[in-house]
Amino acid sequence: MLDQLSLVRWKVPLQEPPSIADIGVGRHGVASLVDEWCLQDLWQLHLYGYAGELEVGGVVVPIAPGRVSLVPPATATRYRYQGEAVHLFAHIRLPDAIASGGVELPVMLDCGSDLPRIRDRFQSALDFHTRLPQLAQAELWSLLCHLAGRQVSRYDDALGLHPAVRAAVAHIETRLREPLSVADLADHVGVSQNHLGRLFRAQLDTTVVDYIRDRRMTRAHHLLTRTSLPVKAVASMVGFRNPQTFNKAFRRAYGIPPSAVRHGVMSRKTPFPDEKRGNSDRLGERAERHHLDRHAG
Repeated sequence: MLDQLSLVRWKVPLQEPPSIADIGVGRHGVASLVDEWCLQDLWQLHLYGYAGELEVGGVVVPIAPGRVSLVPPATATRYRYQGEAVHLFAHIRLPDAIASGGVELPVMLDCGSDLPRIRDRFQSALDFHTRLPQLAQAELWSLLCHLAGRQVSRYDDALGLHPAVRAAVAHIETRLREPLSVADLADHVGVSQNHLGRLFRAQLDTTVVDYIRDRRMTRAHHLLTRTSLPVKAVASMVGFRNPQTFNKAFRRAYGIPPSAVRHGVMSRKTPFPDEKRGNSDRLGERAERHHLDRHAG
């Protein structure tokens, strides 16, 4: 069952840095214990240092120190205070179009153990705003992306993604250039090889070996199309010490040798990473789709 903080959600476009219209320290609850706000073209980002209530979309969610809220433009809000209420705020513009990489966030999140990091980024954005506005934008963008990353992890937990699968995926991602065996991976995450294989097939719709190969090929394609690294160096960076073995694996994945990619003769119809997505890319999409299916309507 969803907690109360997650009842109201919206998709947040994060493909570009936010434009900051205003940022500062808000003090409320002195002249009145209730405030109503509606900013027509600005998102409202608040980091709270007080207890109270926020009403939005017909739902009342509790405010507590260490929580952060994000409200989109043209959304009516009502704040109820219990006395003097102090918070950090930023009124920002985000891109109009929701990119495919947009992340769905709830109106209110509990920062938990991340509070010092989130507060420092918010405070840095405030400090930089007048002197170095580009750095202020970067700090807020980093903060929003950090919140999005935390929420993706919450989707994984809500969907029942096994801790061993999450640990295995993280281990694979940081060691693509090293030898990786199913036995070593299973030992690292604390389950048997057979159990890890069953978990990957059930939750990622692939085998462990295929997942590793897919991630290596996707990384290789990125390096070949976005850097000037020699093909031999790319092969080494994704775990292939033998260039011929790398060539065969790449041909199987993309239907063309890595040298052709490097020399720019790839057909327009040949999949690029954003068109030929691996299982790891589908993982985030699956989490998003399952989440939306569960909470539609």
